[in-house]
Amino acid sequence: MSAAPEQAARVAVIGCGIGGIATALALAKKGITVAVYERAPDIGEVGAGLQVGPNAGRILADLGVLEHLTVKAVLPERAVMRSIDSGEEIISIDLSSFPERYGSPYRVMHRGDLLSGLMKAAVDTGLVAVHPGKELVSATQDADVVTAVFADGTTASAEVLVGADGIRSRVREILGDDSPPLASTYVIYRGTFPRTPEFENAVTLQTGPHHHVMHYPIRGGEEMNLVCSFRSVRGPVGSDAWGTAEELDEVFATANPVVRAAIANLDRTKKWVQFDRDPRPGWTQGRFLLIGDAAHSAHQYFAQGACQALEDAVVLAGLLSEADDLSQPLERFEQIRYPRTAAVQRGSRWWGELTHVEAAEAAVRDQMLGAIGDTGLDHLDWLYGDASLPIPPVPDSRDVYEAIPGTERVLGRRS
Repeated sequence: MSAAPEQAARVAVIGCGIGGIATALALAKKGITVAVYERAPDIGEVGAGLQVGPNAGRILADLGVLEHLTVKAVLPERAVMRSIDSGEEIISIDLSSFPERYGSPYRVMHRGDLLSGLMKAAVDTGLVAVHPGKELVSATQDADVVTAVFADGTTASAEVLVGADGIRSRVREILGDDSPPLASTYVIYRGTFPRTPEFENAVTLQTGPHHHVMHYPIRGGEEMNLVCSFRSVRGPVGSDAWGTAEELDEVFATANPVVRAAIANLDRTKKWVQFDRDPRPGWTQGRFLLIGDAAHSAHQYFAQGACQALEDAVVLAGLLSEADDLSQPLERFEQIRYPRTAAVQRGSRWWGELTHVEAAEAAVRDQMLGAIGDTGLDHLDWLYGDASLPIPPVPDSRDVYEAIPGTERVLGRRS
């Protein structure tokens, strides 16, 4: 027999990652009560480093979260792209102009620090209740409410249910889309390590044909966050033979000394499959709504996953705060957000592919980026500035992205 329903809140959020708890906080700031349900028994973020562009920084300031992040967040001096073999600089963007140009600096931080800051701010409102250990099984709606059923037999009702439960969203399945996400052929390894003098205070992308590393300081500048990726040509994506640590060493054997020093700190016990989805409308159905990765998951190359989830949160809160029936603005939310998030999804693929081109194309790319020089920020205004600015056209992607049913995002490496 099922237990009694949880105490009703006006909005139920499924998923307590950055997008879910940010949505709860943004709604609470508008006086709307929220219950957040997280499948995991303990709430925490997988991964380490996170880039927070000024579009997200402005939101964190408005939500009152920056006070929790001041010590641990890092303000990098520049963003730089280098040749992975020679270390030669291809292009650099001075980030010191961001506060004046965009109203917020560019920040990098640990994902867990941001989640903790959002969590504290949300709970402090007194309008947000967080329930771990609640795995959503099913949900139904009628004219007035949505009722969620969890694996432990409990239920919860709300006026609106928001699916913030990631790329493998159960809420998305309930809305009729059970298609698997699309996998890239690029394997990812991650790591953190104590910062040493050869690593400047910069967001640094070092790139070569079909491989790259990204590194930047976190935790007040005391640690370095490292992401290493390459296109594996061995075995099916996600298999034991694919993306091995031995192949990693072969691919990066000619990298410059800074890169070789960095990759010695990778966690080689785990390899990550990178997933995304093609842009697709249909985020809302009656009193159900998808946000964040559940609605518009993207590759890492624009560093906008968390940033776009934060944008979702404040746009949704603004719309719901003006509605008597909270379900009424949901379609409008999708109309507002879909063009921008679709551009981020497509643009992330395009930039990833441009990052990894081979020698001849890389020479053309480097010449093009060198010519852009100081005007590079003009091409970022649509992303970091006013969200009403025209969205630029994005070239079609060239790589193949395939559905691999059952493949998990992170894979343990068998010894």
